[in-house]
Amino acid sequence: MKLCTECHWEGWDRILDIYSDMYEALPVYINADDRYKIIILEKGCIMLEQDGIKSEVKAPAIILLSQKDKITYKIVKAIKAYVTFFDPTVIRDEFTYERIDSGEFENMIGQVIYQDYLLIRDFAFREDTAHQIIPLPMTGFKHIKGLYISMDNQLKGQKDGFWPCRSRSFLMEILHFIVYSYFIISPDQEENEETYEQEKFAEIAEYLEQNMSEPITLEKLTKQFAINRNKLNAIFEKQASMTCLNYLLKLRMDLATILLSKTELPVGEIGARVGFPDPNYFTKVFKSKTGKTPTKFRYP
Repeated sequence: MKLCTECHWEGWDRILDIYSDMYEALPVYINADDRYKIIILEKGCIMLEQDGIKSEVKAPAIILLSQKDKITYKIVKAIKAYVTFFDPTVIRDEFTYERIDSGEFENMIGQVIYQDYLLIRDFAFREDTAHQIIPLPMTGFKHIKGLYISMDNQLKGQKDGFWPCRSRSFLMEILHFIVYSYFIISPDQEENEETYEQEKFAEIAEYLEQNMSEPITLEKLTKQFAINRNKLNAIFEKQASMTCLNYLLKLRMDLATILLSKTELPVGEIGARVGFPDPNYFTKVFKSKTGKTPTKFRYP
């Protein structure tokens, strides 16, 4: 089984190391040793076993598997799952399995490459099963399923020459959502650390990640989460060392820099994806934060 996508266009020999499909039973090649896997479980329940450890996974949930993970499973309740197979080099050429598994990128904090590395770090280095099996709230599931469908449509439809870039961009957005919603911003799960502020921060930050492309104001957030703006900003200052809207802007700029540097998508399309439908305003904001226009950032 070739876990990649070949171009359908006559005369094009482009191959993209991403493959996606829907399954009612995990395929025999789920343990393929040359791909990372993202399993989005929409329906059902499976008993997953790895290294002698059993874990019951109930939908909706995400399962992350590296090229080294070898699992067995039993279907407890009929499942429906969307699976993405990909080689990490589609994120960045440097991300070969050998270099990732050696820990080479662990000490590159502060460098641009480290921001990209965070997207795939938890496939190779996990502290516990919480970084492999992620229960999803319904809103989170709907968002990530929407991104998957957008990617799958690009891989299978190939309507224009940007299909490889768009497919990669939606994969990176899926990874960005997982990292920023469930790893980086998640509060400590120890009971004595579950404070109101941590939980409220995680809840609002996940909402910002899911709705990044939409207009978001403080007024909208205060009504949505029944909190006054002073308390809202105080929580974000304490948890993220910045105001709520500055945190949203950072999310948007982080994703924009990834899409600009890793795809050839039009600048206006990227701006709209991160919440700036006006290309001129996107250019103005991006330059104020990075010192470069989107085009100069892409082609220094």
